[in-house]
Amino acid sequence: METVTGYVGHIVFRNEENGYTVFHLENDDGEVTCVGNFNFINEGEMLELTGEYVNHNVYGTQLKVSSHVVKEPEDLVSIERYLGSGAVKGVGAALAGRIVKKFKEDTFRIIEEEPERLAEVKGISERKAREIAEQVEEKKDMRKAMIYLQKYGISTRLAAKIYQYYGMRVYKVLEENPYQLADNIEGVGFKTADEIAARIGIHTDSDYRIKSGLFYTLQQAVGEGHIYLPEEVLVRRAGELLGVEIQDVSKHVMDLCIEKKTVMKEGEDGIRIYPAHYYYLELNTAKMLHDLNIDCEMPEDMMERRLRKVEETEQIELDEMQHKAVIESIKHGLLVLTGGPGTGKTTTINTMIRFFDSEGMSILLAAPTGRAAKRMTEATGYEAQTIHRLLEVNVNPEETDSVGGFMRNRQNPLEADVIIIDEMSMVDLPLMHALLSAVVPGTRLVLVGDVDQLPSVGPG
Repeated sequence: METVTGYVGHIVFRNEENGYTVFHLENDDGEVTCVGNFNFINEGEMLELTGEYVNHNVYGTQLKVSSHVVKEPEDLVSIERYLGSGAVKGVGAALAGRIVKKFKEDTFRIIEEEPERLAEVKGISERKAREIAEQVEEKKDMRKAMIYLQKYGISTRLAAKIYQYYGMRVYKVLEENPYQLADNIEGVGFKTADEIAARIGIHTDSDYRIKSGLFYTLQQAVGEGHIYLPEEVLVRRAGELLGVEIQDVSKHVMDLCIEKKTVMKEGEDGIRIYPAHYYYLELNTAKMLHDLNIDCEMPEDMMERRLRKVEETEQIELDEMQHKAVIESIKHGLLVLTGGPGTGKTTTINTMIRFFDSEGMSILLAAPTGRAAKRMTEATGYEAQTIHRLLEVNVNPEETDSVGGFMRNRQNPLEADVIIIDEMSMVDLPLMHALLSAVVPGTRLVLVGDVDQLPSVGPG
């Protein structure tokens, strides 16, 4: 391993997603190309780098950096380069030169201890002097926090995310309850937080650890397709995960409910513990299904006459159960059609489509997967699409007003009189909730499935 110190010259390339950076490090020995993962480095900053030299077949010799330490600039040239590098907003090369010319080696002390004196430099008002001092102090605080976090084995990239979220509260958070990281920082789960806690010296029977472990166990169950666990199963699994006695785990189950992270309900299999998000998702789904189930005002004898006309025109022969299913789809706003292969679901769906089409009603067909949608199109002669396409999935939801990642929602519902969804067994709870959110009462919704079809990958 080699260790070199110098200041950051030109930054050639930077990937903002993962921090991978290519830059030139300059010192008295010349210039060396460096590559590695860095956060918050700026041209002009002093760095101490540790790594090994490698030969790239295109770019030649490079220092592949494994670790780095940000150092405070020491000589006047380095101080001037740092201040004028863009690291301090509003200070360019010319202004940096005037500051260093005025205060020389005392520049950083002046900025930190007597920032008002910066106003002695031409071009700096009292307000700008305060802004410069605040920026320098913030960067200094950030470096200290990054070093503190990295000593507990936290990567540079993750340390940056943690500091951005907590700021100077990061010390208190880690010392008191590092398991907060699993709740607040993307990329930190219970396992990572538990490793950090162990390095800090948090006891294995800590209340924070047990509560975090309980919630993690529920999240694992969600990953397995469940939206709740019976209390005794949850406690047993969490105890095995944490390596603590079941009674120590059991007493914290209610704590999660009080903190509104979970919901406790009585069920056929005993007390059920839900992650709060999925409980309310299921509750709202049930409410929306109830609201959709509106009876049609058409007299039943008129339904029968019109259906017979469609059967005659399309030369369709329905058996008693198929006939009843079509009538039910006309009478009610919501219908669940289920049956195994060969039970006549396709004929029933086709008859529904022909009936509603003859009434001048607009129809949308969809299925969970592209393959299922293609089969539906071939079987009905009407275009079907995936549910995600139906709901107009948005790949950049943060850039628009989409809800839940879909452009179609309660504020922008689907425009159809009838919606038929096939292979419903594959639809999980979040997708079902998103679908129902885009269907307004008065729309007929037909859900088609088979208990022996593939189950959903997601929860519910």
